[in-house]
Amino acid sequence: MRNKFTITISDVKGSRHYTIDDILKRIVAIFLIFIVLLFTCGIIYITLLNHEVTQLDSKKDELQNELDDKIAYYEVIKEKIEEIETIIGISHEDENTTHEERLSNITLTTVQQSLLLQFIPNGQVTAHKGISDKFGMRKHPIKLTDDFHNGIDLRVPLQTPIYAPALGIVEYAGYSETSGYGALVIVDHGFGFKSYYGHLDKKMLVRVGQFVKRGDRIASSGNTGLSSGPHLHYEVRFLGRALNPINFMNWDLNNFSQIFEKETNVQWDSLLEVMSILLANKQNQQ
Repeated sequence: MRNKFTITISDVKGSRHYTIDDILKRIVAIFLIFIVLLFTCGIIYITLLNHEVTQLDSKKDELQNELDDKIAYYEVIKEKIEEIETIIGISHEDENTTHEERLSNITLTTVQQSLLLQFIPNGQVTAHKGISDKFGMRKHPIKLTDDFHNGIDLRVPLQTPIYAPALGIVEYAGYSETSGYGALVIVDHGFGFKSYYGHLDKKMLVRVGQFVKRGDRIASSGNTGLSSGPHLHYEVRFLGRALNPINFMNWDLNNFSQIFEKETNVQWDSLLEVMSILLANKQNQQ
């Protein structure tokens, strides 16, 4: 019989004897179990990662389809504007002319500027006490996730009057269950511009299809939807794209040209060319 090292452990229950071979076998068994568990966890983790990648690919496809739809819609609007420009005689002989150069060639009288400000959202929409949340990326105050804030949040007490910033037609007036806006009013101002007013009081002051002019009261502030306190969520959109509302709230006759420098996502040159001719024709008819 070969010599073996024996380890004896004694306690109140008696003595137990272990050989080095037994201890090594147990260590190997534990190591193998650890390897199997590690391999199993790795397989599960890889499976979860593959599932997440599949979901991200699906979301990417959805976002790409949505982007393609927006681009197609934009192209249609662009074609319509070009058709109007052709009808009213705007020339595009020099296609290399930049938007800035075309803007500098357009001159509007003070009267024409005032008329234009009746159509495009501008100025204050309520008597607020400052901005509680700015436009752009932020951490959502309720969901606590990083997301893009499409508008600005204005501090206002409950039942504060909300006014239309330009001429338009009410596209939506009701309670939005799934969007988080709560009580919501949307005004279509034409020329591709829309304004959104969220977290309003549930009592609607306007109805769908109703025409409103600049300065008309369209709602009262509230605390509905995903709201952490009374405030007005205000958005300005152009062709479905969210723009920084503060640029429009600070726009008036005193800094009429400022909007063209700060908001570059709008083709102001073609819009002003059309508006200047339409407004001139309107003045000539009076």
